[in-house]
Amino acid sequence: METTLVQIMKKVKAAKKGALFSLQDFEKFGSYELVKRTVNNLVKRQYLKQVYRGIYQKPNYSEFLRMYVEASPEEIAKKYAEMKQWKIAPAGDMALNILGLDTQVPNNYKYISNGPTRKIKIDNGVAIHFRNVSQREADMNEISSLVIEALKQVGKENITDSLLRKIRGKLTDQQFQQLRKDSSLSRIWIKEYITKMGEVDV
Repeated sequence: METTLVQIMKKVKAAKKGALFSLQDFEKFGSYELVKRTVNNLVKRQYLKQVYRGIYQKPNYSEFLRMYVEASPEEIAKKYAEMKQWKIAPAGDMALNILGLDTQVPNNYKYISNGPTRKIKIDNGVAIHFRNVSQREADMNEISSLVIEALKQVGKENITDSLLRKIRGKLTDQQFQQLRKDSSLSRIWIKEYITKMGEVDV
């Protein structure tokens, strides 16, 4: 029977460079304490790098950049949510950025979540914010969630026909119909703007 170390090493070696792991990814290979000790040993031997408590990265050396590429805050946020068994979706400036409504790289990484409201700081000092929402909001279609969070970020008083036209132009008819359906769970003013979105010329 293979040891815990051998089994974890096999899993790490089979993964792509830069892949993220949590201790739960190795739980079938031994007890929690044994897995934790083994992973900490692999960190010391530089087979893994700890990027947050309980989250580890397989080193990703770029020959082109001649440096190790760190996991992005988005990747860490997704792994953290997976570890906690939360469902998350981008919010704030991130939603605007993903929709192409703002080209600036977000300074704050914000997500809605069905988990508790929480802020974590990763190694480079960047903060990742998780804001608790209802299960219905957390389960919303991904595109619908992006649009609704983007509208919240812009603010009721700052939404223009031009903005609505831009958003509508990025959605397929199917996505827009789903958005109209999902907006019934949102604030009245958001629902009204989404209705108006269907009336503007794209």
